[in-house]
Amino acid sequence: LKWGPRRLAPPTTKPTIAAGKQCPAIEMFFSFVRGRQAAAVGHRATSAARTYGTSLPIPNPPPGTGAVFHSRMQPPKYSLSNPKWFGIFFAMNVGVYSGHYFYLRFLMRQNPPNPPRDPENTGAPEKHMHAVDDE
Repeated sequence: LKWGPRRLAPPTTKPTIAAGKQCPAIEMFFSFVRGRQAAAVGHRATSAARTYGTSLPIPNPPPGTGAVFHSRMQPPKYSLSNPKWFGIFFAMNVGVYSGHYFYLRFLMRQNPPNPPRDPENTGAPEKHMHAVDDE
């Protein structure tokens, strides 16, 4: 096995609980990891042979060119540089937020204040309708 930057390096020492005693749970974990790595390496070898393809005919490049479709053949229709894109993005955000607060301040109706309470509330019930009956 080759140990690349994306794989775990093999443990250099055996995991121990105390001097000379092996931890069965850690040992089982490392054996599981080693088995999964071996299975991944085997799967990678088989998946390389079975690549994604197409049922359509693959075009051949014209003789002497060495490329089927170079990047200058189909330029993107709409392409913005980073400064232009972020300028439009931040201008859009300023417009959205300023429009929102303009609507809240100048166009949306304000609720009138609540009327003052009547100290001689003649329509108040004697007992609250949800009160517990103590009978």
